[in-house]
Amino acid sequence: MLTTVLLLVSALIVGVLVGCVAIGGVLLPPALVYMGGFDPHLAMATSMWSFLFTGVVGTAAYSRRGSVNWRMVLWLSGGTVPAALLGAHSNVSLPAGTLMTFLAILIFATGINSLSKPSGGQRLARSFGAGTLLLIGALVGFGSALTGTGGPVLLVPILVYLRGPILAAVGAGQVVQIPVALFATVGYVLFGEVDFVLGTALGFIAMVGVAAGARIAHMVPVSTLRHIVAVSLVGTGLLIMVRNITGF
Repeated sequence: MLTTVLLLVSALIVGVLVGCVAIGGVLLPPALVYMGGFDPHLAMATSMWSFLFTGVVGTAAYSRRGSVNWRMVLWLSGGTVPAALLGAHSNVSLPAGTLMTFLAILIFATGINSLSKPSGGQRLARSFGAGTLLLIGALVGFGSALTGTGGPVLLVPILVYLRGPILAAVGAGQVVQIPVALFATVGYVLFGEVDFVLGTALGFIAMVGVAAGARIAHMVPVSTLRHIVAVSLVGTGLLIMVRNITGF
């Protein structure tokens, strides 16, 4: 019972972070592994299914506020679909320890990136060609499905690195969660397994957090939010690395 409560609270916190800065979803798989005792493969697959729900709410919230560039999102989504299926297949094929190492590196790198990269002052431009967006989408789809982290954790840092406005990058990340989660889940079903009951419960709880986080993101300085999350990500990544090395 206590474990279930802790996982639901974790989902709520993750939802708030996803709604604020879009990169909080990376914390859900380790919560399932270390709090729930899940096998990493199942934890990542179940987390991915839950991100379908956060994506729907996040898309509605950011679209309503005019923070979604739909042209860019459509091309990005075109690249995520086949790559997400391939990423799910690769997840099932790799040892659990290797997956946790990938996840730790991804969490740590995302945190460092968020600390070091200033948000760009340019718009998320239409100057991005279709081929570039498809390539970014493929990278995001594969990496997200491989680690069970949802699309934003990779997409937002990439767009910020390319000097896109952070709020518009977060908006794109909200929408891209949907195709990534949907097709990665299909891949997990074909090649592995998904706990749909727990994933749905986590998704519904996280939806509440996303709605609250989206409000916060449009009221609080984004740089403040980003730095808070970045420090948390760096600490989490280091902790997982240490646990993988020491076995504790």
